[in-house]
Amino acid sequence: MKQTLKWVGIILVSIVLLPLVVVFFIYKKAVGKREYDPKVLDNLEEAAQDYVKKTAPLSDVDSRYKYIRLAEKALPAAKEIEVGEIENKKIDGPGGKIALRIYSPEEEGPYPLMVYFHGGGFVTGSVQSTDGIARKLVQTTGYRVVSVDYRLAPENPFPAAIEDAYATLVWISKHLTSLRAKSNEIVVAGDSAGGNIAAVVAQLAKSKGTPNVTKQILLYPPVDIFSRDASVLYPSMDEFAEGYVLTKESLDKYFKLYLSGAGDRKYDPLVAPVRSRDVAGLPAAFIATAEYDPLRDQGEAYAEKLKDAGVPVYAKRLEKVMHDFMNTPSAATDETFELINEFLQEKL
Repeated sequence: MKQTLKWVGIILVSIVLLPLVVVFFIYKKAVGKREYDPKVLDNLEEAAQDYVKKTAPLSDVDSRYKYIRLAEKALPAAKEIEVGEIENKKIDGPGGKIALRIYSPEEEGPYPLMVYFHGGGFVTGSVQSTDGIARKLVQTTGYRVVSVDYRLAPENPFPAAIEDAYATLVWISKHLTSLRAKSNEIVVAGDSAGGNIAAVVAQLAKSKGTPNVTKQILLYPPVDIFSRDASVLYPSMDEFAEGYVLTKESLDKYFKLYLSGAGDRKYDPLVAPVRSRDVAGLPAAFIATAEYDPLRDQGEAYAEKLKDAGVPVYAKRLEKVMHDFMNTPSAATDETFELINEFLQEKL
């Protein structure tokens, strides 16, 4: 009997307690040491202050990305944001299967279509980490949203993410009927690195003449080089280099991981869409930037470039928030969702 109880105990430890301990240490490694400068809190709205307190500076990216990914996969779904059907699907891509998560409104279709690309510096992030944003977009706009799990660096550096993103657009354009699409028009959207991808595939679709991308929604996007030398053109890189979650150091590391083996292409418009010589005729753009974000000046420079080329642009700087603010409920987040809906309805 004692021997049996002994083995039962061993099994319980192995199956239950040991995995919990492993998950705990993975989580601790992923979030890192939570340090912040109390002085920066004076500049932020209340929700943004809480976010800075609870989120570690993403500086040691190159040694932590695997842990961060594991932690992100364990994130709970934002089920309090109710939508209709949610379908997980895999499609063929240039580097293997591409995982998609398709969110539908509660109302019956047909639906206008939006493709969403998550953030994470091209190194982390997933459809799970952006679940709340995708649900809120569906709820707010009535669009059917296709969220894309594109390949990540450093295992799959540039141009893998762009290839997956464009392949997804092509797949959608060939499956409009099964997606119960209202038309062949597609809106591309993304936050942070996903905003870069959305901007790039909008340019690709224009140059190739397909698919029919009609609008782009870019949330605090890096649209140029986002390494240390970007400070020459974009003062916000130095102004908010530390203290606001996203740091200049982490951006430099993301950039190097994303362009591993392709550093000579850092000015390629497929990396830096603001470097494109001809942006005339691109889809109408909604560009949101955050006041306390090292990437702020890049997004605003792209908005000006598009405007100068005759592209309809609505640009908005959200005050007293930092990069990634859309992942935290706040007045700025609510305002941004409302503005996106008005932009899609062409009321701006």
